[in-house]
Amino acid sequence: MSEGIQWLADEWGRSDLNVTFARRISPRDLAIRLGADPVAPLQPLTAYHAEAMLQGGECARVARVGQSGEWSYAVEPLCPSRAWWGKPELSMGDLEVLHLTPKSYDPPKECWYYRDGVTLGRFDFGEQPGELEFLTPSLEAEGALNVRGPNGLYARIDDEARKILAALERHFGLSLPYEDVVHGTLPGVVTAMTPPENLGD
Repeated sequence: MSEGIQWLADEWGRSDLNVTFARRISPRDLAIRLGADPVAPLQPLTAYHAEAMLQGGECARVARVGQSGEWSYAVEPLCPSRAWWGKPELSMGDLEVLHLTPKSYDPPKECWYYRDGVTLGRFDFGEQPGELEFLTPSLEAEGALNVRGPNGLYARIDDEARKILAALERHFGLSLPYEDVVHGTLPGVVTAMTPPENLGD
């Protein structure tokens, strides 16, 4: 299995894995911004163990963290991440934060981008990038932008999620270690003990 992030397109067919990338911050500090207790130790966790903690009622959210290239990352199974739905404060202090959520319970998949305390934009997979128009060249290069046909309807894009992930990978230089994330062990920590009142809080 190659690195990059395109493999998420397959993994999202099996599990709800929310992914947050952050540049210019350590994996531990990213976990703290996602809700972890600053003094809580990071414990080695497999994907199976993290999901079992949630399903067993031990906590409401748990993040496994690491670093790949310039980006720290957090993977959170099942429950929506705190990074979802307009959380620009996660990027305070001249940080960049990119969040991907599969939303199998309520499609479509979403991408959010924050920088230095500002929500620069979001888009649903399968739609135009909106405020994130700077992504258009990368999306076009991967064949990931919907184009209206002669009937005025948008044509379906085969393997759409993979192409969008390829565009994000290309633009931001993103990579996730497949073996570590899916089959291996990563440092993990609880990021919420009780479910939030609103998804994404």
